[in-house]
Amino acid sequence: MTSALYKRIEVEDPDETAGPKRSVVPPIAQNKLEIEAMKIRNTSVTFKDFYNNKIIGDAEYRFAAEFQSLDVFGRKNLVTQKPKECVLMFSATISKILKDEVLRYILTWLGDLLMDEEIMLVFSHCINLSTFIRPLLSILFRNDPYAKYLANAIIAKLAFCSVQMIEEDSLHQYLEWYASQLAGQANDYFVNLSRALQYLLRRDYFRVPFFESNGVKHILQVLSGRIDFQQQYQLVFCLWMLTFNEKIVNRIKDEPIVMVLSDVLRGTEKEKVKRIILATLRNLIEKPEKLVADSYASQMIHFKVLRVLNVLVKQQWIDQELQDDINYLHEQLTVSEQDLSSFDEYVSEVRSGRLEWSPVHKSEKFWRENATRFNDKDYEILRLLVSILEESPSPVAVSVACFDIGEYVRYYPRGKKVIEMLKGKEVVMRLVVHTNSEVRMQALLAVQKMMVQNWEYLGKQLKGST
Repeated sequence: MTSALYKRIEVEDPDETAGPKRSVVPPIAQNKLEIEAMKIRNTSVTFKDFYNNKIIGDAEYRFAAEFQSLDVFGRKNLVTQKPKECVLMFSATISKILKDEVLRYILTWLGDLLMDEEIMLVFSHCINLSTFIRPLLSILFRNDPYAKYLANAIIAKLAFCSVQMIEEDSLHQYLEWYASQLAGQANDYFVNLSRALQYLLRRDYFRVPFFESNGVKHILQVLSGRIDFQQQYQLVFCLWMLTFNEKIVNRIKDEPIVMVLSDVLRGTEKEKVKRIILATLRNLIEKPEKLVADSYASQMIHFKVLRVLNVLVKQQWIDQELQDDINYLHEQLTVSEQDLSSFDEYVSEVRSGRLEWSPVHKSEKFWRENATRFNDKDYEILRLLVSILEESPSPVAVSVACFDIGEYVRYYPRGKKVIEMLKGKEVVMRLVVHTNSEVRMQALLAVQKMMVQNWEYLGKQLKGST
């Protein structure tokens, strides 16, 4: 029996009447949760002891006994005919029976029922969502991985199907748990965690709370690591869902979403991963305010998305939606590249934290024309450069940041005082003894620029020493 989480998922954002309908087809797969479920289906539990000990009532016991005696089709008919009795039985047994093996058995029953979309809808309309999921939420904190990840899948599917809201405290507890799971060590159940999240975020109601629980940050951290293409697909799908929300798409700019997605795009050969990434990037251009969209476009150009599109646009794609996304992004980014000034490109590079020895850094024309602009927005760019010096693990980025601070001091008359005010000088001086020779050289050069007035003489001296 195959979990409903592997069935074809048709996605159409309810708030996007003009948007395309996209089909998402995760492959059928055997994972640890499903393998354990198959074993549990071959076992049996006696409910009479729980009835005799008054743990469950007469109605719950009679329904459980009848349900247990039927095959898959019989169980579906029973639930369709007696949905309220079914809800009562599951609610009572999940909340009152604490024995691990019995709880696993009951959760497997419910998980199997919710494989059927018709039953899932019937069931979700018969429950009080907040009340029903309360004992399921407590299972999330048990030490039994099977029980907690299956409970999570059940919560996500019921929350997706229901029109009800979840009580604020319960929702906060649930999303905090989700964030902790995404931030934790990957395990054999991670595929189930991310598949359930795909369900949850299809409902707009959950998107902003998930974003505010640092969910995007954790997704991007996982995507930045070494994971397989299916997990990449699932997590980018979740980001895609989030970008349909206007509030999120305007606020997510503070996260390195373009950088991470461009890295995955350049590294994948899987069409399904490319498709979902390009759909997400398109939302980043289409959905937000113009200034924010322009910022995303600038980042995409900086992180070489246009280079990838230059290759993809020459290929023929059977998937028309993928072809449309490629054409749209290629056209938009080509126009943006033409409109992009050297300073805009530079700002995008600094904000990304990934400084490289691109031509702009050593362009005298650039520094003459733009040195004063480094003072804008309370020295935002300079502060970022200092932050790169302190935090970046990349010797190249640190070297370039040292060089740029030196050039700012060189071309802006009060540059030395500004850098001292921002504590940049002392940071640069510490880098003079860095383990990397390029960092040491650039830090020394920047310090000299802060101390020497005759730049022409300094330049000749440096050239003579190389």
